[in-house]
This record gives sequence, C-alpha cells and structure tokens, in this order.
Amino acid sequence: MTDYKMKVHGRLTSNEPYSWAWGITSNQTPSALVTTMAAALADMWSNGTYGLGAQYAPGIRLDSFDIITLGPTFRETFKQSHTLTLVGTSGDAPISDKSTMVMRKVSTGLQRWQRGFTHLPAPVEGVLVNGLYTNTARDRFTTAMRAVLSAITADGSTLYVNTGAADPEHPEKPAYTKTVITDVTCSNKPGTQRNRMNKVVGVYS
Repeated sequence: MTDYKMKVHGRLTSNEPYSWAWGITSNQTPSALVTTMAAALADMWSNGTYGLGAQYAPGIRLDSFDIITLGPTFRETFKQSHTLTLVGTSGDAPISDKSTMVMRKVSTGLQRWQRGFTHLPAPVEGVLVNGLYTNTARDRFTTAMRAVLSAITADGSTLYVNTGAADPEHPEKPAYTKTVITDVTCSNKPGTQRNRMNKVVGVYS
C-alpha cells in the first residue's frame, strides 16, 4: 500500500483560490488513482441527486486536483495533476467566500488526532435559515462526500488522517501515525476560513 494525498483546487466567487486535501492509502498506481478520483469528484459535483454544483453559484469552480505520493514521514515525493472543469449552476446568490461547509472525518478512535475536518466552499444563500444550513442542504453535502469516500474504499483503499511529527507539548500523541477514517458527515453550522479573503481589497465609498 502507498500513502497519497489528494489535494483539490478551485476558485471562489472573488476569484481567490481554495483547496482541501484528503489522505488516501491505496494499492493503485498514481495514474490509476487519478482516474478513480477524477470520476469520483465529477460525480460529487454533477450527480443529479446529490451533486454539489447545484448548490454553488457559477463563480465557484473546481479546477483541478493533485495525487501526491508520500514517503515514510508523509513527505511529498511525486505529484500527478489532473484538470477538471466543474462550475456551480445555482441561480441563487453566493454566501461570503470566508464562510464554509464544515465536513467532519470520523474514525473509531476517540483521540483528537484520530479525526479531522475539511472546509468546503459554502453553498448559496437560499439554503440558509436563521443562520444555519437547512437539513436538506447539509444532508446533500454529506451524501456527496460519502460517495467520494465510497469510491476510495471500493477496492480496499482507505481514507486516513495522520499525526505528523512529534509534538513536545503533547507527548502522548504518537508521531507519523495514521488513523483510518470510516465516515464523513457535514454540519448545519457554517464554518469560517478568513484566510480565503486575505487578498481581497475592500472598496470604500
């Protein structure tokens, strides 16, 4: 089995970039994994039942992804990139680019380092009620991301999080240790990634 990182790249309505990454352990070659994930991400975006593209304004895009081969301490050793052309299709107005849809990565472990979070771009304004995403919108995101997870695990590959280097402030946490993620689920509470707006210059009048 080889450890990989899949890093997804896109653009927000401000044209600022966003990205998110998942760790994958697989027997597939990089080229084969590119093919698998290209199909999975296209389905995530365009599926007629749960596709996320219908939840995004046209200014939000998914442009490409990388399959990055990792070494024993999760250092990057090789990268293969693939271009996508996936654009939002909703006619509704977008939420601020600093808002996100928060997805939790769940394992059977109970320690903080045995789970993780992914911040996806926020959907359109129409799915917000009293400051929260509707259950329908939240469940659509959960279903779409579970479909990506299922595409990964179909041949025995796994999604994982890893602890990284040793942390002197947390000696109880083992270094470079993977935990297999068994499920993903999205929250109805919007998250925030303020750094996504750092390069946007305000206009005063």
